[in-house]
Formats: sequence, C-alpha cells, structure tokens
Amino acid sequence: MPIHYLNIRLDEFVIMPDHVHGIIFIENDPDYHVGAGFKPAPTKNPKTKKHGLPEIIRALKTFSAQRINEIRNTPGQPVWQRSFIDRIIRNESELTRIRDYIVNNPLKWQFDKDKENPNS
Repeated sequence: MPIHYLNIRLDEFVIMPDHVHGIIFIENDPDYHVGAGFKPAPTKNPKTKKHGLPEIIRALKTFSAQRINEIRNTPGQPVWQRSFIDRIIRNESELTRIRDYIVNNPLKWQFDKDKENPNS
C-alpha cells in the first residue's frame, strides 16, 4: 500500500480468519486537510496528490479481492463487506493499547475457538 499511497505508513496489522485489524498512519503536509468523503479536500499544492482513509481502504479491498478471486478462480465474487470501522488514535497510550490488541487478537481467537470445541 505505501508504494501506491506515498502519504501512508503501515503499523501493526493482523489478518484474522474473517477480518483484518491494522493501523495506518496518514502523513500529510501541515497545509493539507483530509475531507470526509472519497476525495481529499483541496490543498495548497494540487500537484501533490494525497489520499484519505476511505480511498485507501477502497483500493485495498478492490485490489485484494481481485487477487483473491484470481487465486480461487472465482472472478467477480464478493470478498469484503461494504463498510469498515475506523477510529482516530489520539495519543501514545492508546496507540500502545491498540497495538497490543492487534498482536494478541489471534491468540484470543484461537482460545475462544478452543472453548467452543473442547474435543477438537
């Protein structure tokens, strides 16, 4: 993703059996303001194109779905749900807590699965 979107940096992420958790830093110029829709608000330098989170997630879903369907030989099949849940991380302690959650989520998932099927 950072190859295609120069204003982002990926942090912790994990691919779960039915969803993905991840942290994406959007690094913008001080004069740049991200809009609330698919397109960012105008900037002082229109030649430096920056993308907001909705556009980044749309591209991730589009290109990954195409690749997944290519591998599964299921062209055009839906892969992702329509929306996504986002949140702004406001401080270092929240960032640490969310990173820990992402890292430990697969262990919790397996523990919950084992509790459901104690004989497996």
